[in-house]
This record gives sequence, C-alpha cells and structure tokens, in this order.
Amino acid sequence: MAKFDFNAISQPTLEVTLPDKKHSQLHLTIPKTSLVERLTEMTEELDEITSTKDENTLYRAYSLFAELMSCNQECRDFTADELKKMLNIEHLTAFSLEYIKFLGTLKREKN
Repeated sequence: MAKFDFNAISQPTLEVTLPDKKHSQLHLTIPKTSLVERLTEMTEELDEITSTKDENTLYRAYSLFAELMSCNQECRDFTADELKKMLNIEHLTAFSLEYIKFLGTLKREKN
C-alpha cells in the first residue's frame, strides 16, 4: 500500500520570540496568498498609521498581524486585543519589515 504524509513535507518558517515573560517562541508558517496581499497593502499604510494613530486603522493592523501570527506550527491563535497588549506600533513596524523580508527570501528561492 502506498502512503503519503503531509507532515513529512518541510515548510520554511520564521522563528519569532515574543516579548512575554517566558520569551515564547513561535515558528510562523507561510500564510494564504490573500493574507500576504493584505499585509502588503497594510505595510504601505504603516507610516500613516504611526503618524495619525487612528484607532480604527490601528485595530485593523493588529487584526491583520494577529492572523499572520496565528499561522504557526505551535497552533497558537492570537487576537488583535491580545497583540495590542503585547506589542506596540514600533513592534508591528519592525515585524512587518522582517516578515516581508522572510517572504521575499522564499519567493527568490522558488525562482
């Protein structure tokens, strides 16, 4: 009998250390394409978000990053409210730059 195991496929990950008391580590996996597109759009708005600090736009950013960070091998889910307590806007900006760099590396490896 032939077998195929999806778990045997190695997926690239981005290791992230959270700023909590335990310095918890996550291994972020590649999200769906639609989520990456939303990240790209949000990254273009981050300068505006940091300067205006509009609550609605800021909450959208935290929601998006919660979705991205919920794509992890540890099967841990995040909410916007949870991230808002843990991360400030500078964290989001730094994370988005690093995450986009991670995705860019993967894209270059495919080609």
